[in-house]
Amino acid sequence: MARDQAARKSEAAHLPLGRQRPSLATVRRWVRVELTGENADCVADVLLVVNELVSNAYRYTSEPSFLRVVIGKSKIRIEIAHDARAHPPLRKVSRPQRGYGLVLVARLSERWGVDRAHGGTVVWADLPREL
Repeated sequence: MARDQAARKSEAAHLPLGRQRPSLATVRRWVRVELTGENADCVADVLLVVNELVSNAYRYTSEPSFLRVVIGKSKIRIEIAHDARAHPPLRKVSRPQRGYGLVLVARLSERWGVDRAHGGTVVWADLPREL
């Protein structure tokens, strides 16, 4: 995967995804390169969130479109886009059968959410950028 320098200029860096699931190690490596020079603790948090969001995108959708990383003045935004119109219900579970992925995303992020428009879905998370 070629390095996309756009994120260094406060623009979005895109990693195309698709039916052929890339290894999470490859995705994390791409994100790490995009975040070169950022605070190590911040990068570690971003990598955990990316891992969860990409895993969920492949688990619950047929074909994620892309991963986007945007480095802003005070935050780093992570977005996963896909064409899924339906979404699994969020429900309170006393003993989750899988893990605590979205709980982790919520704890590490300042904000996170799901936007639906134009027949697609974007799951996003804003993490504080530590300088």
